[in-house]
Amino acid sequence: MNNVEPQARPLMKHQKPLFLTILALFLLTALLLAPAAEAQSKQFYWERFDVDVEVLENGDLIVTENQTLSFSGAPFTAGFRSIPVDRNGNNDGIDGVEVIEGDRVYEQNSSERPGTFTVVDRGGEVEITWFFEPALGSHRYTLRYHVRGAVRTEPSGDQVFWNAMPAGLGASVAAGRVNITLPEGIRAESTTALLGGQQPQFVTTSTSEDGRRVTFELLQGRPAGQDFEVGVRFPTGQIAVETPSWQRAEQIADVVGLIALIAGLILAIGGPLLVLLIWYLRGRDPDPGVVPEYLAEPPADTPPAVVGTLIDETAHIHDIMSTLIDLARRGYLIMEQTGMGGDDYTFRRTDKEASDLRQYERTLLNALFKGKQERSLDNLRYKFAQNLPKIRQQLYDEVVREGYTRTSPEAVRQSYGCMAAVVGVVAVAGIFFLPGLAGGIGMLACPGIGLLLTAAALLVVSRYMPAKSEKGSVAAAQWLAFKRYLQDIEKYTDLEAAKEIFERYLPYAVAFGLERSWIRKFSAVPGTPIPPWYIPFPGYGGYYGGPVFGGGTVGRGGSGGRSSGGGLPSLEGMSGGLTGGLEAMSGGLTRMLNSTQAVLQSTPPSSSSSGGSSFGGGGFSGGFSGGSSGGGGGGFR
Repeated sequence: MNNVEPQARPLMKHQKPLFLTILALFLLTALLLAPAAEAQSKQFYWERFDVDVEVLENGDLIVTENQTLSFSGAPFTAGFRSIPVDRNGNNDGIDGVEVIEGDRVYEQNSSERPGTFTVVDRGGEVEITWFFEPALGSHRYTLRYHVRGAVRTEPSGDQVFWNAMPAGLGASVAAGRVNITLPEGIRAESTTALLGGQQPQFVTTSTSEDGRRVTFELLQGRPAGQDFEVGVRFPTGQIAVETPSWQRAEQIADVVGLIALIAGLILAIGGPLLVLLIWYLRGRDPDPGVVPEYLAEPPADTPPAVVGTLIDETAHIHDIMSTLIDLARRGYLIMEQTGMGGDDYTFRRTDKEASDLRQYERTLLNALFKGKQERSLDNLRYKFAQNLPKIRQQLYDEVVREGYTRTSPEAVRQSYGCMAAVVGVVAVAGIFFLPGLAGGIGMLACPGIGLLLTAAALLVVSRYMPAKSEKGSVAAAQWLAFKRYLQDIEKYTDLEAAKEIFERYLPYAVAFGLERSWIRKFSAVPGTPIPPWYIPFPGYGGYYGGPVFGGGTVGRGGSGGRSSGGGLPSLEGMSGGLTGGLEAMSGGLTRMLNSTQAVLQSTPPSSSSSGGSSFGGGGFSGGFSGGSSGGGGGGFR
């Protein structure tokens, strides 16, 4: 025993500090992770969303929504549902709201305690909010409400049209169905179903034997952000229903519009002619004088985006794309094709300092990378477009700063657009109020119609009202001469001798909208250097090398596309001697530009309810005028 104890004690002496260290690290990690776990995002979706629409004999509806939710993350405590009313929702109002959870019937009051709900009229929309115990996992809630005046009356057939699962619900629906039940003895003549405003492929429609009940079943759920609308038409006059007030308002508006159109065609001549005169005096560019047929060199060191904005006084996506290419050419970023798909591209920021860039260039870089060193093109989808207005405005500021225009072209267009809006508001007021005060729609409506057409003329001409300064007019003419050179370069010079300018003038070709022809022409010239900032997918067109950038190789190693001596890779080298490799490379570069342009200006898809849509398969022989539109949206928190 005496021999063992001296050996054990040193061992325990070392183990104790180690144990305490591990324990401390464990506790520290737990403390650091605790806030992250507490801030875990709340997520939900509908496991099922079933809607029963009962059509009453007076043209009202009883709508029952059975919503089965799946909650995850942090607990949820409330849900809400907003339903448009009046002309916005094609109904005369919502009342009789009930909220049920299992056997529990919620009470309507403003306490916000679990088991209660509120109903708020927000002007054109009724919002139902219900409060429940903190919930996770699967839960079911039932909403029931009465919709007044929801049947559209038409000589061709009365109609019910309901947006059962609106785009504004904010999450996907895994499964669901909608039942529309007509009064006793009434059979449905035709039906329709729209998903995201389109005829859906994965919706089944069935009708009961007596023709009263029509069931619309979602076979693949409803994606988030899409309306699921259903409709039924049945014979006119089988229920005692008067034309609802919202439909009568539509009919009156149509009559007034017809009268306004007729009066306007007769009397509204002077206003549009005056607008044309204003354009003639203030909207035309000064005469630039004599300009060469073409210029083989850029007339100034003006950036391509500013040039593109100067020529047509509009900052297009082409101009912004030219900035992206110009920044890449100048060493601020590289573009790599990371796959064979349409959007498989990655942008990488270099370490080149951006302090000397113009404001719009810095804004573009910051919006592109968001503080990261690289970002995939797919990750920019629906996200970058929000930055476009700011970049465009900064481009307009650059045009003014250069002295090419006295005022921002966009500001000029907006000023005339605002003038058109003001004139339009006055016109509408004159059309709808003055005739009413006089007891009819007669002569007092005619000046309003004339002003309305004048507003339309102002709105159209506003696009052409920006005018260049004398400096801007001369510069634009010179840059157009340079554009003619790029457009028909083979007419003015030998492409073989000019191949070194391919990359240098590519940004200008993009700004001019000539990138496709520019790439196609030089891809046919052997030895044309490819842009060092563009890395194609390995093996794409036989190319396996990485371009030289900033004195070193960027991308994947290999020798396929590298010229000896560390020079720039070329289109010819990238072909690797394979048939069609050259064409594949040039096409890949073009597709990169096209894909990037499409993604940068992409916005989230939106679907709109179309009460005037025609019925598709099994639909109506005539047009469908629409009826109820049941909901703006909803969600949980």
